[in-house]
Amino acid sequence: MRASDREDIIEISSKVWGGHDYLPSVFDEWLASPKCHTYGVKVDGRIVAVANLRLVDGKKTGWMEGLRVHPDYRRRGYADLLTRHFVSLAEELKVQRLRYTTGGNNRASVKLAKKAGFKRFFKLSAFWHDDLSMTAGSKLPSRVITEATPQEVYEFSRTCRSLVPHNTLVYDWKAVDGTLRGFKEVAKDHTFYVSEKRGKLTAFSFGHLRPESDRGRWSFTVYASDPDSFLRHFHHHINTALDAGLKATVCTCQTQFENTLKEHEELPKHRWKIQLILFEKQMTHEA
Repeated sequence: MRASDREDIIEISSKVWGGHDYLPSVFDEWLASPKCHTYGVKVDGRIVAVANLRLVDGKKTGWMEGLRVHPDYRRRGYADLLTRHFVSLAEELKVQRLRYTTGGNNRASVKLAKKAGFKRFFKLSAFWHDDLSMTAGSKLPSRVITEATPQEVYEFSRTCRSLVPHNTLVYDWKAVDGTLRGFKEVAKDHTFYVSEKRGKLTAFSFGHLRPESDRGRWSFTVYASDPDSFLRHFHHHINTALDAGLKATVCTCQTQFENTLKEHEELPKHRWKIQLILFEKQMTHEA
């Protein structure tokens, strides 16, 4: 892909997520980063499908992201074409595995994963709120939550290894290994928070202002050992969004906390929620 393809990217993104797709805000970064390999499908002189392969985990993982096909060109095999290209490219780059996330309700994406030989790794839940103004008059209590460095959170997480499923951190629909390198990668644009009890980590979370096409959204992930600790961090990030004057937010968390949010009366009604599936394809060689 080239910078001159931006207008085609904007056209594709205008048809996704109600016109609030994030691709226009990251397209230039994709093109500039040596860790990114951005490809598109061109038909009749215009880009009609696009995706990016990002190298993470010290180039051990090929992360597939941003797969989009213009609605007028769907069901023509272009998503499959890009996926097969990235599998081939991953072999060439000698990565150990390919990964990507998709919504559990995205049947086309799930079918595509199976066709390309990807396996389900694990699930998380995601909740969207697009109007937090109803809570502006009475902020939710967050109790004792403290900011921490990625080094501190990593060392804390070693005391409660079951807190992070499969030792994999998920953020903004992306994932990295739960190593110190992974924590530092997330910390490049996220702030970490922890809560503890008697010197033991009970939960940690991280969040940042995610750029959208025409507005900001506070995006955060919570890993917790119990419902109360989860709600403390959830409240903290809702308050953070309100303090920043934001109305939109999205939370990623373990699936066991779906009912915790559903049953908590003080929280705003969820506009919608989905389960995220992390897919993985192990390559046949070692890096």
